[in-house]
Amino acid sequence: MADGIDFPKRADNSGAPEHILVAVSGSPGSNDLVLAAAGLASKLSASWEVIYIETPETMHNLEDFAVAETLSLAASLGATIAKIPAATVLDGITSHLDQTPSEHLVIGANGERAWYARYKRTLLDALTARTTGLILHVIPCQAIARADHVKDLTPPTALFRHYAFSALTVAVTLFAAELLHLIISPRSLDLLFLCPVILVSARVGLRPALLAVALSVVCYNYFLLLPALSFDAIAPQNLVMTGVLVSVAVYISSVTTKMRGRLELSDRSARENASLATLAQKLTRDADWQTTAHTICEHVHALLKVRAAVYREVDGKFVLSGAVPPDVQLGPVDLAALECAWSNGGQAGAGTVTVAASNWQFQPLATSLGMLAVLAIAREDGRDPVRADQRVLLQTLVAQAALAHERLRLESL
Repeated sequence: MADGIDFPKRADNSGAPEHILVAVSGSPGSNDLVLAAAGLASKLSASWEVIYIETPETMHNLEDFAVAETLSLAASLGATIAKIPAATVLDGITSHLDQTPSEHLVIGANGERAWYARYKRTLLDALTARTTGLILHVIPCQAIARADHVKDLTPPTALFRHYAFSALTVAVTLFAAELLHLIISPRSLDLLFLCPVILVSARVGLRPALLAVALSVVCYNYFLLLPALSFDAIAPQNLVMTGVLVSVAVYISSVTTKMRGRLELSDRSARENASLATLAQKLTRDADWQTTAHTICEHVHALLKVRAAVYREVDGKFVLSGAVPPDVQLGPVDLAALECAWSNGGQAGAGTVTVAASNWQFQPLATSLGMLAVLAIAREDGRDPVRADQRVLLQTLVAQAALAHERLRLESL
């Protein structure tokens, strides 16, 4: 049942099981959303997937505990999880629906509507316009996180440099205006002060740009307009100039922030894809167990920012084939987790339900030829080695590593 919207069910005579897609934001209400979706999946005996849309405005939220907790909860309840980079939440959901068709979409909605919401096209309205034959389940949630809320992570030293840069650009512009004042009328020089505002807002953000606006208005009025060395704060020309410069600063900073965020998302996605492709190429050239293990550990270390090691069983004993960094020492609990992963063929260690006290997480590299090796990963700070949103990437790396070891085993027969 869709709350508030009646969508017809898809006509499907294939008898294939239904699929439920859940879009979460990482807000406190997201856990309730996941629990509701788990109940729906159980009643319908359907598979379900939880996705987090990573947009330029929310791309730093994956480091927050709330996002990781929500995705971990979904994974523990049997959901497939994924992180979808996209320009907007709407684009991420619709593009994922195009690639992975679903009969049901579960989203959260905040019951408290701001006064401006009636004039703004909501995500629900946009989904209604873009999707057909989809049952929408709208779950009321409290404290839905705003997509445009991003923590300011700029260190104080960088902020000081930004404000100093803003003041310097205005000072350079004032110097150029004083030189031009010798040959042209000062009333034509106000356009020059667009330059520092545009430059600062594009490079370092809105707040330094607002400082540039204030300094530009004061400098232009105090040094260039007659009578010189006087300032009238409520003069009409000052008010108009301030309004124009503030509008330019807000617009330029907004556009450049979005463009910079989208570029960062694209670059990160491209780096991950390029690294996976490079790993596949290197593994086809590696001809022995040690080189293959070292290649795997290098890429796992670079992509997941964890310590990585590969173990094989030789003559009944576990042997370290490769590690990055190379100084790896396993304690008794770690060895027990390694033994469990090898003998049971399932993951064990930190972040799992098997020998969770271990500092390392062990991923078996099993193929049709049997158990060939085990990939071990760990963080320096002792946290769970892999965030919930990174599990898909980890499984891709594990699959490539298993195929590489299978090729080595076949070549050795």
